Amino acid sequence: MRRMRVLQLTSHLNVGGITTYVVRLSEGLQARGHQVIIASDAGLLSERVARAGVTQWRVPLQTSAECSLAVARTVWRVRRHLLDEPVDLIHAHTRVAQVAAQALWRRTGLPYVTTWHGFYRRRLGRRLWPCTGRLTIAISEPVARHLREVFRVPPDRIRLIPHGIETARFAQPVEAREQQPFREQVGLVHGGPVIGTVARLVESKGVAPLLASLREVLAQIPQATLLIVGDGDDRARLERLAAQQGLAHAVRFAGSLPDTRVALSVMDLFVFLPATQEGFGLSLLEAMASARPIVAIRRGGGAPWVLEEAGVGVLVEPDDPHRLAEALVQVLRDPARARALGAQAQAIAQARYDDARMITQVEQVYGEAIRPR
Repeated sequence: MRRMRVLQLTSHLNVGGITTYVVRLSEGLQARGHQVIIASDAGLLSERVARAGVTQWRVPLQTSAECSLAVARTVWRVRRHLLDEPVDLIHAHTRVAQVAAQALWRRTGLPYVTTWHGFYRRRLGRRLWPCTGRLTIAISEPVARHLREVFRVPPDRIRLIPHGIETARFAQPVEAREQQPFREQVGLVHGGPVIGTVARLVESKGVAPLLASLREVLAQIPQATLLIVGDGDDRARLERLAAQQGLAHAVRFAGSLPDTRVALSVMDLFVFLPATQEGFGLSLLEAMASARPIVAIRRGGGAPWVLEEAGVGVLVEPDDPHRLAEALVQVLRDPARARALGAQAQAIAQARYDDARMITQVEQVYGEAIRPR
């Protein structure tokens, strides 16, 4: 495939599923000889992007408002950049980035593709300006179905390309000397089992029911600890809730981490908490590749699709702390089953969700998109 200049357009470079996808895709494309530019607001992963040799254009796109001054300024700034540094195509990720890409296409004629990372409500703006691009990448079959059935995107313009991660890196054993500083940092000083999750701390993720289930878990496994990796607007409320329920001694809030590999390695069991509008779930793949046994909430479309398709993990219905506690205790009390679940999850991740496969498939979409019509 010929070398391309690709502009990745996204909202910001802070820790999160979409940002991780954009950064890893950009790193992989850059390593294959393509020239990649990321246009976004800054964030914690900006330095990582710079180390990979990826060019960054700073634009004020960290907004949720599709029709806003921020989007207009982004279009203006990117268009000025393109006069000196032309690209072959634009790849837009967030909803506001898709709107900006549509505006840039109208002004420059540059082809653009989009990745839909989740489900959107069919609001008036999205009906009038779907902004799906020449081709649209869906990260899961439920998202592809959502595109076809809700937004009437023609099937021949949709490409199903599931998320991918560096499965080999997550499969590498983490030495105790690597784990110890993290354990001390978050206060994991006891030797009991660690139940862990990685999630944005927002109400839609359902962290509160997980806290409610912990009381039942502790009644049967008193030394258990819940490790919560992530941050968000709901953190203060969740910390108060843990204290009010008498669980503060057994809950550790680690905050956002740019790399979850070490945190996952100290977890004896991973709980996946998908949001209602979540199309996939990057932390689920990272846990699978790390050989963690998984208990997941059946919500969001993408996660059940991944797990049920492969027969991996234990699925629990939403908003049922009792059933969740039962599932957690059953896995923790059966180490042989836990190891088998983890090994199965890792094998599936390596076979289906390695990022080399994802990058190759995205390259093919780019080739289709820039081909003259």
